[in-house]
Parts: sequence; structure tokens; C-alpha cells
Amino acid sequence: MSQPTCLQQRYLERFQQLDSLLATQRPYWQLQAFDCADYPTSWSEALIASLESISDEALAPLEQGSPLPALAEHFPALHALSDEALYPPAPQQPQETPFWLSRGMKGRKAEQVQRFSQATHNYGLPFVEWCAGKGHLGKLLSFHHQQPVLSLEWQQSLCEAGEQVAQQLKLPQRFIEADVLAEGVEQHLKPEQHAVALHACGELHLQLLRKGAEREVAALSVCPCCYHLIPAQRYQPLSREAKASSLALSKTDLRLAVQQSATGGARVQRLRHTEVTWRLAYDSLQQQLSGNNQYRPLPSINKQWFTQDDGFEKFCQWAADYHQLDLPDSLHLDDFLATGRQRYHLTRRIELVRRCFSRAIEQWLILDRALFLLQQGYRVEIQLLFEQNLSPRNFLIQARRA
Repeated sequence: MSQPTCLQQRYLERFQQLDSLLATQRPYWQLQAFDCADYPTSWSEALIASLESISDEALAPLEQGSPLPALAEHFPALHALSDEALYPPAPQQPQETPFWLSRGMKGRKAEQVQRFSQATHNYGLPFVEWCAGKGHLGKLLSFHHQQPVLSLEWQQSLCEAGEQVAQQLKLPQRFIEADVLAEGVEQHLKPEQHAVALHACGELHLQLLRKGAEREVAALSVCPCCYHLIPAQRYQPLSREAKASSLALSKTDLRLAVQQSATGGARVQRLRHTEVTWRLAYDSLQQQLSGNNQYRPLPSINKQWFTQDDGFEKFCQWAADYHQLDLPDSLHLDDFLATGRQRYHLTRRIELVRRCFSRAIEQWLILDRALFLLQQGYRVEIQLLFEQNLSPRNFLIQARRA
């Protein structure tokens, strides 16, 4: 894989542009919508008017897709940086996969594994499959690229299942039971290997990048996922540029990068709307009773609660018990339910603005990883592996040691 100097420079320039924009526009994305009693005072009247002009019916498809095009006039710089021409589609090498090889792989996961194998560069190197599960990706890589695969997985049962299938198919795939976050895992990484990870969450893929660079692994192909699943409360940057940034991304900020609205059917949507309304209504109630004006979260609860005629009263009692609050007999719960509906109307529109920045934050995180590998002596290319409907986590980082 060639690495033109201009491409490296373009990655750096895009990171700097994103870093500056995210820093200056914090008031739009670095806030908690549930905590807001009204629109932030720093937001323009024109933006608020645009949000209020969106009906609830028109809001739903915007929540399920990208809301930025609908609000682009208010965020022209952000809209300009949403252009992903810098990241070409990952080239797909024609590969036939026999039915017996894909047995046990279903639905979107099967297509994702196939795409990853087709996009992975073949350097004639043995593979290390990071967070392998049953080793479905490793099986395809071994078959398509005619290379041995070492699959690392922490669950013994998955290792045993994967090993059994590999033996049945006579594939050179070996499993090792290993916690990739544990000390000493780097012993399985060697300079003459190609390490791969498909949708390894948060700290799992960060560990591969750090340990892989430290061990001078010859090549890396990584499709990141779930950036917020890290042990620290704040993101620990990798590259020099990200370490020098003024941004201090919390887990909440990182979760925004992968935030997806519920995309179920009409019944699922109705239940979700009822649930959020009730939670906000109860929060107004608890604030009045406790004098605490901060949103207080509640644990998950069976969705059947939200289908009952008298469910809101029972929900409030359950929530008050959880927060150790006494509910007076004289409460007018209908008033709080009306407040909950008003807050939900506001919350949905604030979240819409926050979600305009989701892809920009994800780009920032991906470029931090790419710049880190460049600084460790790798040639790097960022590609788009999937269409959004196959998986919104579709950035693929391919790196080859120079």
C-alpha cells in the first residue's frame, strides 16, 4: 500500500480542522439534553426557530438518520467537514465463499465479515485475529488469503467451538484463550504478522494499536467500535496532536460518536416515547420533592410497564422507592406528565443538534488513531468498509509498517 505524503498531510489538516471546530462549538454538543429546562442561551434564535418548526412526525426520520443536512444552514463549517471523500470505499477483492465456510454466520454479521476479508490487504503474512469470538473472520481470512491464523479469545467455550470447526474444515487456524487487556498479551504479537480486528470495542482495539505498534507488527487492519467502552472516565488520546488538543472527551462525549436512535417498528417507537416522557416527568417530580435540580437516572425496567393504563402512577412509585423518596398523597401526577411531554419535546430537538456532531467526533477519534500509527512508522489509509445501513461503524484503518 502506497502512502503519499499528501494523504498524510490531509489527515493532519482534517484533524486540525475538526479539533478547532469541536472546541469552538462545544455549546452545541457537549451538554446533557435531559438537564436542560430550555434551549441554551448561546443558541441562535434562527436555530431554535428551525427546531421548533420540525413536527414530531418529521422529527422521527431525522432521529434515525443523519440530522445534519436538515440543519446545515446553521452549521456550514460542520457540514463542510462532513464530506467523506477523504476516505474512499475499501476496495473489494473478488472472493468466493463456499456455503460450508460461512456456516454459523448469519445476517449482517456474515456480510460484515465477508467485506472485511475482501478489503484486507494480502501481504503474504500470517494473521492474528484480535477478540476472535468463534473465529468467523479468521476462517475467511485463512481460506481467502491462504495464510495461517492465530485467533485470540478470552472465552474458553468460544475457543473450543472455533477450534473444532477449524479442524473440521482443515483450516490452519489456531485458538489461544487470552484476555487481550491482560499483561503479557503482547507475547502473541510478532513483527512478521498482520493483526486484524473487526468491531473490537473501545479499549480492546486501542490495546491492539498500542501493543501492535510497540511490537512492530508488520500490518494492522482495524475497524473500531464503541469508543466509550474504556476504563478511564476520560478519553486518553494516542497521537501527539490529540494529546495537545483542548478537548477532554468524557464517556458521554464518546458515546455521542456511536449514538443511534431506536429504529424499531411503530410499537417500539411508541413505547420508547412513553418511557422517555415518563422518566422526564418523574424527574420533574423528584426535583420538586428533593430540591435537587439535577437529572437523576433510573435503571432499565420492563417495557410492559409503559403499556398499562395506570402505569405512570406505578412507575413514579417504583422510581421514588429507588431514590428513597416519599410521595405525598396530594400530588397531581397529570401536571407532571404534562411537564414530561414538554421536556421530551425540548429534549428531542436538543439531541437532534447534538447528533449533528456525532460523525465529526468519530472522525476525530479515527484520525487520532491514524496519526498515532503514522507517528509509529506506519503507512496508513482510512477507508469506508460498509454502507451505513450495513453498519454505521464503517471506518477501516489499514496500516503497513514502512
